[in-house]
Amino acid sequence: MFQTNYDDLLSNIPDLICELDSSEKIRYANSFHKHRLGYEAHEILGRSVEDFFHPEDRNELLTKMSYLQTPGSETKGIWRIAHKNGHFLTFECRGKLQQDSDGNKRILVVARDITEELGVEFKLHTKSTNQNQTVTDLRFKPLDLHYQSFFELKMSQFEFSQLKFAFDEHAIITITDRNGNITYANDRFCEISMYSREELLGNNHRLLNSGFHSSEFFERMYHMIQNGYVWKGEIRNRTKTGSIYWVSTTIVPLRSIDGSLNRFVALHTLITRTIESEERVTQLLQEKELLLQEVHHRIKNNLFSVFSLLKMQSNFSQDSHLKEQFDEAAGRLRSMMALYDRLYRSQNPNEIDLKEYIPNLVGQILSTYPKMIRFDFISDELIIVKPDIANNLGIILNELICNSVKHSFRMEEFGKIVIQIQKIDFKIHFLYSDDGEALPDNYSLENSESGFGIKLMNLLVQQLKGKVIVKPGQSVQFDLSFPIR
Repeated sequence: MFQTNYDDLLSNIPDLICELDSSEKIRYANSFHKHRLGYEAHEILGRSVEDFFHPEDRNELLTKMSYLQTPGSETKGIWRIAHKNGHFLTFECRGKLQQDSDGNKRILVVARDITEELGVEFKLHTKSTNQNQTVTDLRFKPLDLHYQSFFELKMSQFEFSQLKFAFDEHAIITITDRNGNITYANDRFCEISMYSREELLGNNHRLLNSGFHSSEFFERMYHMIQNGYVWKGEIRNRTKTGSIYWVSTTIVPLRSIDGSLNRFVALHTLITRTIESEERVTQLLQEKELLLQEVHHRIKNNLFSVFSLLKMQSNFSQDSHLKEQFDEAAGRLRSMMALYDRLYRSQNPNEIDLKEYIPNLVGQILSTYPKMIRFDFISDELIIVKPDIANNLGIILNELICNSVKHSFRMEEFGKIVIQIQKIDFKIHFLYSDDGEALPDNYSLENSESGFGIKLMNLLVQQLKGKVIVKPGQSVQFDLSFPIR
């Protein structure tokens, strides 16, 4: 008798009342489901409650239901429940965890249909914002204010649930109290860290410490957020199984209504693949640098072997013409050896500083000649070029000095060479001059009867895509300009 009256009483309540078992399946529902949602009892009993909720609301529903861990704990929300004919109605739902006499878990759910209220309030809200207001319109009636506030509250709750869903799909989110203890962790945080929500709640982020960062790193972080500042940075964490992952983190301090800090929201984005890619690129670049240094070292050694053979052949040769040819070839190798020696010793083998390279090379070349030749170098700035450009300039310079010693200073024991180099309008200007004998009046770099050295210089100038001006009838002035690459 009492049970029958109890069922009749629940059936007359204009809300949906149901009871879920430990598997969150419906074990009881009042008759509201029939006249408001269109279902017969056999169509809902024994089914999972999430089957009747809108697909977009199910993740939030399951998340909130997972918080029901102790008897008396409650949860609530605004969700959409499916009518039998396929459309959805909006309900304000409340759930409370209880235990029966046998200690079995059961959840009591009360859901109130607010679909019509939202519709009415939406119309009222739209009407009030679209109409032209008069003086009398500016006086809010208490009922109008209630409707507007109620509608805005419901819509804000709904919009917040959608935004939360979007954030949860992308970001790893945690909320901690003032002491740093975790009070909320979304599903993605549990998935990435491999800890269950029960293991995380009440614990500290030190649970994820990988040992990579120093204590000063975390001290600076805590100092900033404890003083109300937003902290941003990259953190290397460790999962429950010991694997490593990286996150880009933003920690935002939140204040209570009295202005005091009461919690911190941490938004993490997974960047493990990015960090691993950067580390791999760095490793490959280091390996490349080592390989290039080894290549330059071996080339330099091979050049030195050939250089030594040429000098030996020159020393043993009785033919003065052959001796001269051997010495010139050795000189060309010497300029290349100087370049590769510079590359081997350089921290960046892809760049050569001409302001340092040219004086060193000229000093090495002049040291092989018995004449007292003074050298002046003029350059106002650093000029960085690729190794191939430096190599071409080095060989050209060797040919110019060789010609100066053989021709300009042939009758003199003393002489002076001046080299000036500068950048002008995306071009490098290289000017070589000496104070020796003047060039013949018919001198030309394009002369078909020129020796091998002149032809070699012409070829190297073409490779540089440069232009040369040489004025016959006066002391040597070799004016070379070529574009910067």
